[in-house]
Amino acid sequence: MALKPGSEEPDLALPDDYKHDHPTEHPEDWGWHGEFGRWTIVAGWIVAIVLILMMTSTHYNLQGALFLGISAGLLVIGLIVARQKRKNSWRG
Repeated sequence: MALKPGSEEPDLALPDDYKHDHPTEHPEDWGWHGEFGRWTIVAGWIVAIVLILMMTSTHYNLQGALFLGISAGLLVIGLIVARQKRKNSWRG
């Protein structure tokens, strides 16, 4: 029998033993601010270049080159979108 949406409250509470061991733990307290930083972007561009260079090797029927090109293209698109988001983000 399916429940109606909203018919019961979701249990979002943490277990008591977790609350006892981690009373007010926030990622910002130990240095995580939700960003990976510059080196992740650099690594992404390096991987995209390596994928494009791998396309120059000999392939039996160009199937490998196709998937390398698609992977590199998706990675480049993701890096460009991430750059635009970071560039246009509101900073308070």
